[in-house]
Amino acid sequence: MHLSSNEILTLLLSISIMLIIAKIFSELFIRFKMPAVIGQIIAGILLGPTCTGSIAPNFFTWLFPSTGLLNGIIFLGLIFIMVKVGIEVELSSIYKQGRSIAAVSFFSILIPFVAGFIASWYIPAFSGTYKSLPSSIFFAIVTSITALPVIAKILLDVKIFHSDLGMIILTSAMVNDITGWILFSSLIKAVETGSIAIISIITSLGLTLLITIIILTIFRYVLNELLPIVQARTEWPGGVITLGLVLSMFLASLTEAIGIHTFLGAFMGGIILGDSPHLNAHTKEIINQFIDNFFSPLFFVSIGLGINLITQLSLIQACMITLVVFISNIIASLIAGKISNNTFIDSLAIGVGMSTSGTMGIIVGIFALQYGIINTTTYSSIVVMAVATSLLAGPLLKLILKPKEEVSLIELLDNNFIPDCTCTNRNELIQQVSQHIQKRYGYDANKVAHAIIEREQLMSTGIGQYVAIPHARIPECKKPVVICATHPQGLDFDAPDGKPSKVIFMVITPQHDNDVQIFIISKIAQLCSNPNVVVQILNAKNNNEFVAILKTTSHIMEMEGYGTA
Repeated sequence: MHLSSNEILTLLLSISIMLIIAKIFSELFIRFKMPAVIGQIIAGILLGPTCTGSIAPNFFTWLFPSTGLLNGIIFLGLIFIMVKVGIEVELSSIYKQGRSIAAVSFFSILIPFVAGFIASWYIPAFSGTYKSLPSSIFFAIVTSITALPVIAKILLDVKIFHSDLGMIILTSAMVNDITGWILFSSLIKAVETGSIAIISIITSLGLTLLITIIILTIFRYVLNELLPIVQARTEWPGGVITLGLVLSMFLASLTEAIGIHTFLGAFMGGIILGDSPHLNAHTKEIINQFIDNFFSPLFFVSIGLGINLITQLSLIQACMITLVVFISNIIASLIAGKISNNTFIDSLAIGVGMSTSGTMGIIVGIFALQYGIINTTTYSSIVVMAVATSLLAGPLLKLILKPKEEVSLIELLDNNFIPDCTCTNRNELIQQVSQHIQKRYGYDANKVAHAIIEREQLMSTGIGQYVAIPHARIPECKKPVVICATHPQGLDFDAPDGKPSKVIFMVITPQHDNDVQIFIISKIAQLCSNPNVVVQILNAKNNNEFVAILKTTSHIMEMEGYGTA
């Protein structure tokens, strides 16, 4: 392949500008506790026809040509993003929580799907100029699909990622993503064949489900057999990363070859890679960093490069789509909450969390535009909706889950410090701390340990920086109990940074009081966000030294506006 001097210049210059502007806006949005991808989309809007293209059209068309190698790199970025989204899906969590999240998942798919379909069919301002079966199915999918990576980041920002409520939102989003992409793949297959009748869509759905089952069984088995061999015979983590990404691209090629779009193969490849017991959290984080710092910014900046919000946006349509997404998801979660015995506040929070369409809504919109299912005006409205739901979800969750400040973490931890544990594994430490809880509070140690270990199997509680927060809600518990144990060598709590957990806070709370669990976990996360505090706790030799560290840190947190511990 030969590139001219001008093509090389524009390619390298455009990538450099896209990456640096994306990084600046990503960091800016992260500082304000907002998703980095939204900053990247905003960066693209500034570089695109909305701003730069309007001021200097010749420079814009020279720097970002509509055809060329850059588009191929951006498409590869999309494939890797779908792999990343798939990695975030934990099939084991879905299996283990199947019954507890069934109502939330079912209604958060069904009600937004029906609402999107009906609104697009009967409300012209919602669907724009398009009114057809494919466009109505598209709107049904876009109102019911979620943005798993964005949701995960929002849950981390509002400090509920490791709580039971966060786990419900995250696992339900996983189910929604799998369902949404299977349905959308079936729609694209039907459109490609030129037949958009119900029978054609059902046939496409059947084929898509068959391929999905084959990937999740046969290819999953092959990957699980190959990963240990690669780990043993190649340099870590390069061999594992290469195998995972190559298999994902092969599956993307396979689904494209049989008439189902590449994105489904990439997504399913990510799922079987992320679900493998041989892939630890640290390796996942390395893969995520690789994608997040090169391919992801290029793709999300390119979204802004492809739309002109001045000439192509219908603000009424964008607002209507956003309202339908929020209202339908909240109604769905309130209904599911009644069935699952969730509190009104928890159900409301689940509805807001599940409303985050974000990146996935945009990607669905891109393919719908490519296949002529929607027009550029509707696509622009989808982008605005995705940005709006992603920006609003975090502040709304903080408002809904505003904790009661009546619980003092210092009081809970006083006389509950166990320094220098000598356990050899995670479960031994949980058993030891459970014995302490039984002696001091009278709760059955075996029941406490069983609940904590069972919760740990659903989703690891290592938060990184040598800290873990194993927790559970216990029916017999009347008031929250928090124990801090230290382990000089550290134990494996499968933290995302791969570091062993040396400071372990074990939390048990009443069965039906989710608010207090969220409050305690968020306070511990704030407390340990300073690495120096973690070191001080690790070096504490007795309860008095430990409480002194807590009080000093609490005073500093209060002065900096974080509230008291």
